[in-house]
Formats: sequence, C-alpha cells, structure tokens
Amino acid sequence: MGTRIDSWIWGIRLTKTRSAGAAACRAGHVRVNGATAKPAQLVSVGDTVEVRLNGVVRVVEVTKLIAKRVSAPLAAECYIDKSPPPPSRELLASIPRRDRGAGRPTKRERRGMEKFRGAMILSVVAVVALLLSGCGGGSDEKSDDPMKAPAQAGSGPFFGECGGVTLDEVRKETGFPAINSTVNNASACEWASDDARIGPVASFNWYRGSPISRERATEQLSRDSTKNIDIDGHQGFIASDSGICEVGIDFGADFFEWSVSAGITGAATYSTESLCNAARILSRMSIDRSQK
Repeated sequence: MGTRIDSWIWGIRLTKTRSAGAAACRAGHVRVNGATAKPAQLVSVGDTVEVRLNGVVRVVEVTKLIAKRVSAPLAAECYIDKSPPPPSRELLASIPRRDRGAGRPTKRERRGMEKFRGAMILSVVAVVALLLSGCGGGSDEKSDDPMKAPAQAGSGPFFGECGGVTLDEVRKETGFPAINSTVNNASACEWASDDARIGPVASFNWYRGSPISRERATEQLSRDSTKNIDIDGHQGFIASDSGICEVGIDFGADFFEWSVSAGITGAATYSTESLCNAARILSRMSIDRSQK
C-alpha cells in the first residue's frame, strides 16, 4: 500500500500546495528511487524521494505515509533528510540570474508561440501564392531574385523529434530492450519500461533560451560526480550518480540534455559507466543530426 507522491511531498511541506507538487512531477523535478515520477505514482516506506525546486535539491527517505498536510514537527517524523549540504557562496554567485519571464517559456506559452508561428506560415504561403499567380504565365525567364523560404525561427539549432533519435536506437544504445515511448512533445521525449518508472528510463530534453550553467550547478549539488565534457567541439557537462547518468550540451542560447537511468529494477544490471557511455553516444547522435 502506498501514497501518491504529489500528496506526500505536499503533506511533508516540500511544496506549498498539492497542485504545486503535481506540477513539479509533471515538469520532471521529482524522482522516486532515481526515476522520474508522475503525480499519481505511489511511494512506500523506504523509498528515496528527490525534489528540485527553485534551484534547491531535497533528498528524503520515506519513513511514514501521509496524504494530508501536517505541521512542521509532525512532517519531520515522516522522513529522514538526506539532502546535500547547501551550496557555497562562491557557487551561488557563479549561477547566472535572469529577469523574471526571460527564461524558458512555459508549456502554455510554447503552445501560443506554435499557434502564432503556424498562423504566420499560412500568411506567408498565401502571399507567395499570390505573387506566383501574378508573375506566372507571362514569361519562362527565371527571376534574378527568387523569393527564398523564411528562415528557421530562433537562433539555436533544430534537433528534430526526440533529438533526432528513434526508439530502436535508444533501445540499442542504452541496452534497455523493454522501454517504450511515454512522453513525446516539442521539447521532451521519454522512454520507460513501466508506467511507475521503477525500471529503466531514458529521456531527451531540449531547453531553449536557458543557460546551461544553471543546470550544471543544479546537477553539481545533487550528483556524486559532475564534470565538463566536449563532444565533437560542443561543450557541456556529464553528471552521474549510482544508477543514473546525464549529459548536457550547450548550443549558445539553447542546450539539450540526455538522461539514462537504470531505475530500481535495473540497478544491479547496469553500471554507471555503461549508462554514461549510452548518454554520450545519444548526445553525439543528436549533435550530428541537428539542423543548424
């Protein structure tokens, strides 16, 4: 028997509301035993829960199940705090600050931008059709200044669906034969072996307009090892812990991140070294297939 993770982290006062707990889960900021958790995932006594909010990482072990918010003294009885020590002033000073609203757009904002771009493309197509209909038929002579297609929006590269990598390729490189697609949208893809994410999980995330240094600092606070990495001339970081490895690669104003996790059921099967090798290979494939 267990309790929903969004209710539990709200109950022990890690989030201010239950809806905030659910939102943190949907954003990928909550992990249970090293695997990304959905809001409805159940937690049990003995599970390890990691929550990242506002650049702060909390790691706790579940000792008691509750589904309602309680006072701070009672909440402290429900877990063992295993959070890493707070960052030094030097590390905090190195994390870039951005004005409110200048970071990565929300899902709602991205949907609005996609609708706007779609409307703009239709308008351009209509104008081109009118120009071609007015100029066609009068002469077979080619124009000295033909109209070019509009350039790709944004200054960063286009990585394509799921970083340009297929499900079969993810299965091959990770060695996770049973994983299937569970998330697929404009900025993220995830492949898992089960809905509860207690088994192997791989994911690709594309962050537009976000500084990679902020993500690297967060990883440095929560992982056993965080190092700089260079893949085909592209700088980034590789962060690893027991059963999980993540590679982030910088592309100017953008960056992408590949995460490969063995989960609970695969912890004894997959070494951290093999997970990191897979994350490197998948990152190189995304770089090679990006459209500048």
